[in-house]
Amino acid sequence: MSNTFTKRELRALNFRWMWHSQIGWNYERMQGLGYLTTMLPVMKKLYADKPEAMKHALYSHSQFFNTQPAMGDIIVGMNIAIEEAGGENAIDTATAVKTSLMGPFAGIGDTIFGMIGGTVFGSIAVSTAAEGNFFGIGLWTLWNLFVLFLLRPKMFDLGYSQGIKLVTTMAHQLKALTEAASALGVMVVGGMVATMVNVQFGSAKVAANVFDFQVLADKIMPKLGAAALVGLCYWLLGKKSMNSNKLIIVVILIAIVGAYTKFLIFK
Repeated sequence: MSNTFTKRELRALNFRWMWHSQIGWNYERMQGLGYLTTMLPVMKKLYADKPEAMKHALYSHSQFFNTQPAMGDIIVGMNIAIEEAGGENAIDTATAVKTSLMGPFAGIGDTIFGMIGGTVFGSIAVSTAAEGNFFGIGLWTLWNLFVLFLLRPKMFDLGYSQGIKLVTTMAHQLKALTEAASALGVMVVGGMVATMVNVQFGSAKVAANVFDFQVLADKIMPKLGAAALVGLCYWLLGKKSMNSNKLIIVVILIAIVGAYTKFLIFK
């Protein structure tokens, strides 16, 4: 148990980050304001009688910061432990830790929580909802409740208890987990493309012969139309001037033109 912060105070700091991390998001410092307001109770308790240290902490903790919010629990926990331990350069050390870890941890968090939570449970929710079954929505809700009230507090506690040692002692485990989640996510996306995207090619009459392009496409690769459409979307999203809103318009136009010419059939 900490000599400075009670278990209740630490849990309040954890939930403070969950609430503040995105609520003050802005393009200049992204999660910097959320991080600052999360750390305010820590600063008040540690530097109340040290005005210069308080000033330095306020400046340091308000700088640019952006990571996957759940992985931010670990960073916040680590930095509280570092600043609580004190030392001449505690604030600068905490700043260096959050700056150096926010990028790698964002990649890990996006893979785990995006691929597993967003893709796997999201696809189950969508597919079962399309069949009129609420099971997937319930599973999606349980996953989010599990992350919010069980997993994220454990991640905060892990960061607080392990401090900076976490980066070295669990580096290989984190890498293996990230790679496994990436492979799982790619498999699920592939399955979703095959089952949820239904694009077929039409037919055309040339002279006295009718060519069914879907039959030809099936001989090349089943679900070729769906794979081609999704591949086009991924390619377009890689373009600098493209965003999700423009892509939706592009897909709508493709559907209209394809249906009008009867070259594409969307089901």
